[in-house]
Order: sequence, then C-alpha cells, then structure tokens
Amino acid sequence: MTENIEYGEFCKILGVTPKNVILEHFLALRGIDYGIGDVAKITGLNRATTYTIMKELIEQRIVKPSRIVGRTQLFKLDESNPNVKKLIEMFNHLLDKIVDEHDHLLVEQE
Repeated sequence: MTENIEYGEFCKILGVTPKNVILEHFLALRGIDYGIGDVAKITGLNRATTYTIMKELIEQRIVKPSRIVGRTQLFKLDESNPNVKKLIEMFNHLLDKIVDEHDHLLVEQE
C-alpha cells in the first residue's frame, strides 16, 4: 500500500488491511461500479493483491459483477447481502459520528 493515501475512519478503527481498504472504498462510493484495475489504482494496492481480495469478496457475496464495459468486468457492493447491509449501517454510523464531531467543533469556534 502506498504511504500517501489517507484512510478513513473505517480503516482507522478496523485496521488498514488490503481487504478493509477495498471495503472502505466500495462503502464510501456505493452505487458506483469499478473494474479491478481501477480499484487497485484508487486504493494504492498492487493488482495481484487486489485480484486476490476481490475474488474473496465476490465469493463472500460482498461485491458482485454489475456490468461489462468494453472488455472490463465492473463490480459493486451486493447490497442484498445481509452482511453488506450491516457494513453499510456501521459505515453510516461512522459518518454520523464524524459529522457530529465536526458540528461540535464548529459550535466551539463560534
């Protein structure tokens, strides 16, 4: 993983692992689909690691194939999976926490 990438709360809390980095990306930008090469580039992971983790996430039904563009298979979160629903709920809770902390800081500055 490259050192200049800033990780979000998901990775800060659960650990900066290749799987968590990919999960955080899909959770933050859910609804958007990506090719595996794009995921590698965006997350800063090497392609081999990204392919290995994506294979695991596909087998676990965390991500699913969405469409093919040219010769590239795209993937997105499988939001019908109950485990993905829990991940989204947790991710949204983290976002709410960040917003609350930000709002609290703004109030203190006034």
